[in-house]
Amino acid sequence: MSGPLSLVLAEIESGTSTLAEMARHSGLDETVVRAAVDHLVRSGRLEARELAIGCPPSGCGGCAMAADDKTPGCGASAPAAGRRPALVTLTLTRR
Repeated sequence: MSGPLSLVLAEIESGTSTLAEMARHSGLDETVVRAAVDHLVRSGRLEARELAIGCPPSGCGGCAMAADDKTPGCGASAPAAGRRPALVTLTLTRR
């Protein structure tokens, strides 16, 4: 029987793209999948990179969608405080 780390690695190797899908395919609870991914990142087996989406740390003036006068181009009045990126890529590392 495979453990959670092996099951999650197999899902990543097969191209499963979300934690929810990994949980569904593997039969693991989503919190277990998240913990396994976190462990694999900390141990260096996976590399996590945040995608540059959402509001930039520099504020609306640094956003590609900003108007010439530096006002938001997305319709928001300003960047949301504490906003976190919505997407993270995981890359399986070789041993």
